[in-house]
Amino acid sequence: MLPFSWMWQDPALVVDDIRALRQGVAAEEKRLAEQERRRKARRIRKLVRMAKAGKLKGVA
Repeated sequence: MLPFSWMWQDPALVVDDIRALRQGVAAEEKRLAEQERRRKARRIRKLVRMAKAGKLKGVA
């Protein structure tokens, strides 16, 4: 298969492929953002628990 064989395809098919690719990338970015948000929330909850227990003296 040639590296640029997609250039000789029907433009509508190329656009459909690009849209599908973009949807996949957007879904992955959304998943990563959600994962990062949960990680931050987990860290904040941990720090709050430590603060309530009085163990948060030297932690920045």
